[in-house]
Amino acid sequence: MMTRNRRRKLAGQAILIMTLSIVVLTGLLAIAVDGGMIYLDKRRLQNASDSGALAGGDATETLPLRSYTSIHQTALTEIYHNLFPGTAVPVVPVGATATYTAYALSNTYQFTLTANIANTTWDTYQVVITEAHTFFAAQAIGFSSSGCTINATNTTNAFCLQARAKMWAGTYPFALILLDDQNVQYENLQLNGAPSKLILHDGGAKGGAISNESMNPGNGNIYFNPCGGSGDLWAANESAAGGAASATPAHTTGYFGDSGVYPACLPLHPTTPYPKTTVKIPFPNYPEPAVTGPTYSTPLTASGGTYYLCPGTYSGTLSESSPGSTVIMYPGVYRFTAPIAMSLSGGTIRNATALDYSPPVGAILINCAGYNVTAPAPADLGLIIEIKPPDCPTAGFNVSGGSTTLTFHPSAKYNNISFYIELNGAYPSFGCALTTPMGTHAVNISGQAVLNIYGAF
Repeated sequence: MMTRNRRRKLAGQAILIMTLSIVVLTGLLAIAVDGGMIYLDKRRLQNASDSGALAGGDATETLPLRSYTSIHQTALTEIYHNLFPGTAVPVVPVGATATYTAYALSNTYQFTLTANIANTTWDTYQVVITEAHTFFAAQAIGFSSSGCTINATNTTNAFCLQARAKMWAGTYPFALILLDDQNVQYENLQLNGAPSKLILHDGGAKGGAISNESMNPGNGNIYFNPCGGSGDLWAANESAAGGAASATPAHTTGYFGDSGVYPACLPLHPTTPYPKTTVKIPFPNYPEPAVTGPTYSTPLTASGGTYYLCPGTYSGTLSESSPGSTVIMYPGVYRFTAPIAMSLSGGTIRNATALDYSPPVGAILINCAGYNVTAPAPADLGLIIEIKPPDCPTAGFNVSGGSTTLTFHPSAKYNNISFYIELNGAYPSFGCALTTPMGTHAVNISGQAVLNIYGAF
């Protein structure tokens, strides 16, 4: 028979066990609730990151970028619509750089927005959202949790919850890319002889030319063919002289959005400033295709007849001075590294066509050892010309003379870019004793020369 003292002891144990069970169950319930909240909050952050990255990526695809500010604003607006509906969206400041960071709700949220436009294969836009998420379960069961610090503000009893998303966007669809940004007193593109012509063909809505410095057609003219549908001009650091109403706008015909049939288009560009402003293409992170042939170190002078060139590195100057000479370039990657890479004052340079396979017996073949020039011709006949001069060049690509005509077609393998003009060093540097370059411009077209560049759809 159970005594009264025994019953009292058992009753006390039951109360203790029940009390401990309630504490444990409360802790487990708090953990379960917090775990569910963490999952829901993580999903909410991920949805906002995805939406922001998609919005920023779509804005990036409207290349070239007029500024980073506009795409960051587009992404941040979409993020706010997802996280804080009805809340005013902060204004991204003018002059925002490729990476922009914003904060919200007393530094409990951080938004890191990054645009990467230094890639010819794709461009990306990334959103990273970090939130200081308060973890109540730790307090409920008697333990303190670590804090989360955002922008020097520490939120206690919290941890940093993060979500990220990256959008792969479009590529740079330009026929002519001028990367030099070291010598702002000289245009990257100069036309200084009437009626010298740069004609950009079949560029679509985004084709044309982009430069890290200014362009100035001088007395020459820039045409888009077909009129109104073959791209535009963009420059990251246009000079006052190049952008003046009497300069580039007055000498550019058929820009995207113009109407008419080439060349009977509006002769005056209505947009100012023009070329249109854009952000600089980062360098040297901008990738380039690998050269597809051997090195040819002997200077080449075409002074009559027909010359067949194969891809590779040409460390000597390519010169053409006779109206009767023709230089035919087989498809691939060409890199010219001489101080004056190409100096042309007469004749014709063009892509190979199907009719150039096979060349006639006795033809002059340059740098073609191991290269197949026999029929049938490959389906892709496009090429890319990379001009990578050493320091202190004169105009690295100089075209002059009324009988000079150049026609280049690109390849999708090289991102539909025909010309890729690399960085010249700042002066003086790399052993250069001059404070200014001996010449003036990276690309110079003068006299009555005509340069035709196709592609960049």
